Amino acid sequence: MKLPGVRPGIGTTIKLTRGFVCLLGAGAVAWGLFVLPLFSKAATPQSVAQKLLQDDSFKLRVLMAVTQEAQSVAQQPFCFPAALRGLYVLRFFLLNQIVDNSNPNLTRSSSAPLRNAVQNTLSCSPTDSLAWLTLFWLDAGSYGVNERNTNYLRLSYTFGPNEGWIALWRARLAFLLFQRLPPDLANYAVGDFVKLVDTERLYRETADMFKAASPGVQTRILEQLSRTSLASRESFSIALRDLGVDVDVPGIENSRNGSWR
Repeated sequence: MKLPGVRPGIGTTIKLTRGFVCLLGAGAVAWGLFVLPLFSKAATPQSVAQKLLQDDSFKLRVLMAVTQEAQSVAQQPFCFPAALRGLYVLRFFLLNQIVDNSNPNLTRSSSAPLRNAVQNTLSCSPTDSLAWLTLFWLDAGSYGVNERNTNYLRLSYTFGPNEGWIALWRARLAFLLFQRLPPDLANYAVGDFVKLVDTERLYRETADMFKAASPGVQTRILEQLSRTSLASRESFSIALRDLGVDVDVPGIENSRNGSWR
């Protein structure tokens, strides 16, 4: 008979430990049997999403098929960040291709699923900078720039200050809406652009953006370019001249009068 307060013997402890380990192992096996097929099914949609972010392109019918596949994987009762992100990226590029094809009915039917996919991603991964930027784009497109959606843009800057592809799209979008942005976001937009110039890689893209920007935005950019390396400014100046844009880039010889600034 066991007395109150007396601990189990070593044999009982070993048996209990073994039982716990067996239960834990069985649970891990069951979880693996459930999850591994999901990872396998998610591989293709995630691969296509990544290629889209790297500037690859796919036919509309292929995007629609892969998006449906991604949707089935993302509909799980647990948080699956990679699958959720893959789905909203696919839906984003799908919507852009539909817009390019000028199909208003498909555009309307694709906007709501994209918003839902973005919101599901943020509920699982609240630091996803691209998702916050996409939500800003969707909300500003539907309701105009307002206090709510500028906070979405602010969160994109907060969580992804140095991500090249995101910064490239974010700068383009911010420059289009520049006059309606709060002062802090206008400063972030110019800062984003200057950092892109300083990558020493995206000269054509940044030169195109500069050419399309308003004179006021161009002036603010030029004022901040002195923060970049001389090599960056030289290459950026050459890219601008190739586009027929003749401006005084700080510290670079002025093509009109041979002076230096």
